[in-house]
Amino acid sequence: MKMVAQIKFGSAKHNIVSFGNFRYLVYLLSQKEDPDAMGEFVSLMSKELTVPPSRFHYKGKEGDAYVFEGDILSHTKVWSFLSPT
Repeated sequence: MKMVAQIKFGSAKHNIVSFGNFRYLVYLLSQKEDPDAMGEFVSLMSKELTVPPSRFHYKGKEGDAYVFEGDILSHTKVWSFLSPT
């Protein structure tokens, strides 16, 4: 499954905006030059999607967006649709 995220670095707080179909706008505290920035992104998205960090594989960029691929769909919040409300 392909996931595309536009990342805004140097934000005042963490935030994730979902546009559906695994497209996101992610605000990170780290600066783009920070070597831990991608780790911060993976950790934040891992918590948001309830997916182990090892499932995210960076594939490159499409314009301003970062592209990740991996077995994300099988571990996402599908359970919320299955549980009774």
